[in-house]
Amino acid sequence: MINIIELQKMKQFSKRKSSIGQLQLIPGIWINGKYFWLQNQMEKVIYEEGLIIKIKQKPIHSKIHYYRVFVSNHSNQAKDVKILAMHHFQNVNQDSLAFVSPTEQRIFHHSEEKVFLVNLKHNESEVKEYTTMPLWNVYTDQIWSSLDNGTLRYQPMAKGPAASILAENITVYPQKTETLSSWAIIGKNKREVLAIEQALLKIH
Repeated sequence: MINIIELQKMKQFSKRKSSIGQLQLIPGIWINGKYFWLQNQMEKVIYEEGLIIKIKQKPIHSKIHYYRVFVSNHSNQAKDVKILAMHHFQNVNQDSLAFVSPTEQRIFHHSEEKVFLVNLKHNESEVKEYTTMPLWNVYTDQIWSSLDNGTLRYQPMAKGPAASILAENITVYPQKTETLSSWAIIGKNKREVLAIEQALLKIH
């Protein structure tokens, strides 16, 4: 029989799970002046470039959403691409704050007294682009300072319905697959989510 304390713990777990579930990942890819988002899909084929991008979620912990992004090159030429990891809340009316922290080189989302850390990683590379945007701009060309070069428009903070975008430049060689990791971590404060991420990086 479940006592009151256990029931409260179950409710708290369910609330944490649903809270992190509200912050969704939309992966994307830029190549040769064009970009594509994987909205409501786990795989996309870019026929004219011979590329396939896939995303798989890996269950790790109730406070972590962890994804692997696979980019496969089926052409006979090396492809220089930019992988995008956009995060925003499912509720477009949700009041939140997204900001880039230059000190931690991370993006944080604040909403309903919760802190979310989002990140993107390819091998040991720490060189990436960060930006935040009002939600109504993120599916438009407004995210780019140069679409031809694949350079994001830098905005360190966005309030209200907001999104964040991380980007990583990679080269995918012919008949090869490159793998990236992206994650979102929920906690009570910045210190907690950074500690969880440090533990995550030791394992993965």
